[in-house]
Amino acid sequence: MPGKEIHSKFYYNEISPMLPNKILDFHTHTWSCEDWKFKPWETKKDGGKYMVTAEDYPPEKLLADGQQCFPDKEYKAVVFGYPTPAVDLEKDTRFVAAAARKYKNLYPLIMAGKDFKVPREQLKEQLRSGGFLGYKVFLNWVGDDYGDMSIEDMLSDNEMALANELGLIIMLHVPRTGRLADPEIQRGVQWLSRDYPNAKIVLAHCGRCYLPSEMKMAIQSIKDLNNVCMDTSMVMDPLTLQIAMEAIGAERLLYATDFPVAAMKGRRVRVMDHWVDVVLDEYPDSAYRVKSNDIRATYMAVEIAVAIRDAAERVGISDKQRDGVFYDNGMKLLNNITG
Repeated sequence: MPGKEIHSKFYYNEISPMLPNKILDFHTHTWSCEDWKFKPWETKKDGGKYMVTAEDYPPEKLLADGQQCFPDKEYKAVVFGYPTPAVDLEKDTRFVAAAARKYKNLYPLIMAGKDFKVPREQLKEQLRSGGFLGYKVFLNWVGDDYGDMSIEDMLSDNEMALANELGLIIMLHVPRTGRLADPEIQRGVQWLSRDYPNAKIVLAHCGRCYLPSEMKMAIQSIKDLNNVCMDTSMVMDPLTLQIAMEAIGAERLLYATDFPVAAMKGRRVRVMDHWVDVVLDEYPDSAYRVKSNDIRATYMAVEIAVAIRDAAERVGISDKQRDGVFYDNGMKLLNNITG
C-alpha cells in the first residue's frame, strides 16, 4: 500500500531515531458500542457529530494501532472507556478491567465523577478489584457543548479524598469553551492541586490548549502546581508544546494520543481561532474535519511525536528529558501510586 510506504519512510527516517525503545501513551480509549445507551452522532443533539469515531474499539485494535504507529518500539498505554452520557458505567467498567487483565501493557483508569455518587468504600473496592490506577473524570455533556460548569461540578471530596489517600491518577478533560485559559477553570485546577496534594492530576489534551494562543493564556496558572501534568493527546502544534515546556518543564509533559482518534492519517492545524483536522478521505464526516486525497499523511499519533521533537529542539532540552516525555515521566506517575 502506498500510504503504508509513505508512513514507513517518514517514520524510520525522521521519528524512530529520536524515540526511546519504549513508548507510554498516557491517553487512550477502548470500548464497545454494545455498552452504550445511544450513539451520539445518530442523535439530533447539538454537538452530536463533534467527534465521529469507531463504534467498536477493542483492546486488540488499540494495541495494534500503537504497534502500527511505532513498529520498532514496545508500546504501552493508559486506557479508559467512553466517558460521556452515552455509556453504561457498569458495563464500561467491566470492559476496561477485562482489557487490562488480558493485556499487561495496558494501565486502566475507571470512569468516576461527582455525578455518579458512588460511595467512597464502594469506589475503593471497584478500584481494587478492577486493578484501576485512577480516574478518567466523567464528561457530563455530548460533543462540544462544554457549558459553563466548573471543576467542582465534576469532582467532589468523595472521589478526591480517596485519590489523595491512594495517590491516584486524575485524568481531567476540562470544561468550558475557554478551556484552561478560563479563570474559573484555573481556580478549579488549583483547588484540586492544593487540597489533594498526593493526587496525580493530568490535564488531558494539554488542558484542551491545542493552539499557542490558548496555551499562552493558560500555562502560568499551573506553573507552580507540581502535582499537575499535561498529556499531549491531539496537540500537534510545536509552538504550543514549546510554551508549555518553557513554563513547566518537559518533566510534566506526557506523550499521549487519544486513540482511536489519533489513528487517523492527517494533522490537526490552526485555522483562525480553532483547530481543524485535515485527514485522508477514508474517515467518516465529523465536525472540524476536512478530508482530502490530495495530501500525503502519516498517523496523527506520529504527528504528535513530531511536535514534541520540534518543541524540544526549540527549547533545547536534553535527549533524556525528551525521552522522559515519551516514557519515563508517565511511568513514574504510575509506579508511585500507593493504593
